[in-house]
Amino acid sequence: MIRVLATVIGLLALAVALVGFAARYLPISGQPTLVLAAAAPYLALAAPVAVVLLGLGRRRLLTVLALVLTAAFAWVYVPRYLSPATPDIATVDLRVLTVNLGMGRADPAELTAIAAESADVVAVQEMTAAAVDGLSAAGMDAVFPYRVVLPAPAASGVGIWSRHPIVNSGRIDGYTLPGLGTRIRVPGVVVDTTVLSVHIAAPWPQPIDGWKRDVARFPDTLREVGEAAGAGAVIVAGDFNSTSDMAPFRRLLDADYRDAGAETGAGLTRTYPARGWRPPLIGIDHILTKNCWAASVRTVVVPGTDHRGLLATLALPVDMTSS
Repeated sequence: MIRVLATVIGLLALAVALVGFAARYLPISGQPTLVLAAAAPYLALAAPVAVVLLGLGRRRLLTVLALVLTAAFAWVYVPRYLSPATPDIATVDLRVLTVNLGMGRADPAELTAIAAESADVVAVQEMTAAAVDGLSAAGMDAVFPYRVVLPAPAASGVGIWSRHPIVNSGRIDGYTLPGLGTRIRVPGVVVDTTVLSVHIAAPWPQPIDGWKRDVARFPDTLREVGEAAGAGAVIVAGDFNSTSDMAPFRRLLDADYRDAGAETGAGLTRTYPARGWRPPLIGIDHILTKNCWAASVRTVVVPGTDHRGLLATLALPVDMTSS
C-alpha cells in the first residue's frame, strides 16, 4: 500500500515538475502559460520530491526520469547563485537603483535616503507629478543634480536622476507605457553611458495583449540602442513585468545583453509583490547591461510601493574603444 501511494504521489510530483520545466520554453499565449512560467522555480521543487517517492515505489525508469529532470532544473537555477569572474581591465563603478514607485505612492523621504546612501543613478517607473514634487521636497534634486522626468498619471510616468551630467535624453515611444533614454557622462569613462528607464506593460489583471506586443518589440529597441551606443556601456533598468523563466524575457538577452542579477549570482532577485509581511514571490524588475559588468546586485525595501527596488553596482570599462 505504501509503495502504491508513493508511486501515485510521485507521479503527480513528476507531472508538476514537467509542467514547470516545459513552461520555461513554451510560447506564452495567455495568462495561464504566463503564470506557469513565473511559477517554474516553485514547481521545480516537485522534481526531487518525485525522485524520493518514485524511488520508494521502486519505479526505476520513472525515478531515473525524475533524476534527469532534477538535474535539468539544477542546470537552470544553480548558475544563478554562482558569481563568474569579471574581466581584468580598468573599470569605474556605477551604482544603479531602479524602483517602481507603485503609482507614485513610494515614500519620497525614504526613497531619497536610500538613493543618497547607495546609488549614483536612479531609474523610476510609475512616477506621478505628485511623486516628482515629493522627491524634490525630500532633497532628491540636491543629491542628484541632473534629472530627466516624464511624470504622468497612474503607471505611465518614468524618470532618471543622476549624480553625473546627463548630456542627452529622449522619450521612447511605441510601447503601452513610454520609456526614457539618456546619455550620462560618468567621470573616468571615455564613452558616455546609455541608461534607460523602461516599463513593459503588465500582463495581468488587464488583457495580456499589451504585454505580448511590448515584449515582442523590445529586442529590436535593445539592438538599436546597443548599436547607437557603440563602444559605450548600456544599462536598461526597470519593471519588465517578466521573470527570467519566461522565454520572451530571455530573448531580450540575445543582443549581447546580460541580466545583472543572474550575472552576479544574486539568485532570483524577487521584487514583487512587496507589500506587508509577505516576502516577494517573483522577480520582474531587472537591470540589463551591455559593454559593462555587474559586480553585485541586491533588492532594497522601499516603503509605500508594492515593488522592492533593485540595486546594482556595475563595472564600466574605462575605454572599450581600445579593447
